[in-house]
Amino acid sequence: MTGPLIDPTRDREEVARATEALVSGWTIPEVIPQGICTAVVPGTECLDGVRLLARTLHTVVLRARPRTLVLVCSSSIEVPRIRAVGGLSTSLGDTPIDERLAARIASFWPGDLDIIPEGEDEDSLPELHRIAPLIAHVLIPGCRIVPIEIPDMHSTTFDPIGVGQELGRQLNTDVGCSLIASCTLLPRKDRSSPASDEISGDASILKYLLDPAAADLASAVSENPRISGGTPMVLATSHAVERGRQRGFLLEHSVVESNDQLFGSAAVVL
Repeated sequence: MTGPLIDPTRDREEVARATEALVSGWTIPEVIPQGICTAVVPGTECLDGVRLLARTLHTVVLRARPRTLVLVCSSSIEVPRIRAVGGLSTSLGDTPIDERLAARIASFWPGDLDIIPEGEDEDSLPELHRIAPLIAHVLIPGCRIVPIEIPDMHSTTFDPIGVGQELGRQLNTDVGCSLIASCTLLPRKDRSSPASDEISGDASILKYLLDPAAADLASAVSENPRISGGTPMVLATSHAVERGRQRGFLLEHSVVESNDQLFGSAAVVL
């Protein structure tokens, strides 16, 4: 199948079959323990990105049995935003927002947080907030979501490490809640022959996810101007560490496409 799964011309059966095909034959590494609570994924709508997302959610399903996915991605906004009511529509039907958990997150969020009214800005949803609810419809029937959008950059008013720590403390007792964060690594010129410095650059970031260290990851991201939008994976790492996770597991490393640009990316669970 080519083209995005969110194409409105595709019928329900075609979307469901294509989603199931993305995880067909995928074997979850035995070293991944029960109880993982966090994942970092490409969060793009290209076929490679959706494949990594689907396999990651499949892994999370079998190792954590989530009832709610907290979906964290970033953009050029200055104040974090959360969708707290209603749901997000997909070609397979609406995916409901976990309004109880969204309200709870809004109540303890450190710093400013905007609440997005129901139905507002749905035409310009971030990629992760468009594709993850659709994939969850097939792989995690009945699952609810909490979509959160955070700034691309650390600032005096937004600290992804501090927010991640608070989320970890608060969600540690919320059984059935998993956090999924978007991530892109170094830009690529083409898919066929990535340069050694590009692969090494990706590895220099991924090592702080596999041996989780949020502060070191934040420094590595800020020191590399070619990486944009690294705050979700910093927040996710901080969240995982706060919830007692001491190791990350790389599912796959690939090249994805977003806005006609190629990026290195990876699927990691913690």
